[in-house]
Amino acid sequence: MEVTIHIKRGTQGRQYYQSYRVEVENPNITVLDLLFKVRGIDGSLSFRYACRMGVCGACAMVINGVPRLACTVKLSDLGTKEIFVEPIKGKNIIKDLVTDT
Repeated sequence: MEVTIHIKRGTQGRQYYQSYRVEVENPNITVLDLLFKVRGIDGSLSFRYACRMGVCGACAMVINGVPRLACTVKLSDLGTKEIFVEPIKGKNIIKDLVTDT
């Protein structure tokens, strides 16, 4: 299945959405796994992750308007093939999805 992900990119004050179409074989992959696929297409994409088990909070971001951990949200749970991802609100943006924690 093909998924379109719209990622809010840039730095504080200079942000824009960039869209990617990604072929996904398994709808049960997480949004974090999808971001790794995008980084395979565009190596300049920045995001944080650490434990990949929903414990540390490093991959916190806004996914389709809801603050969530990217490592715990499966594409099949979202119920759409169009995904919007942006940095967590209320934090200074360092680059792309990386915020000052």
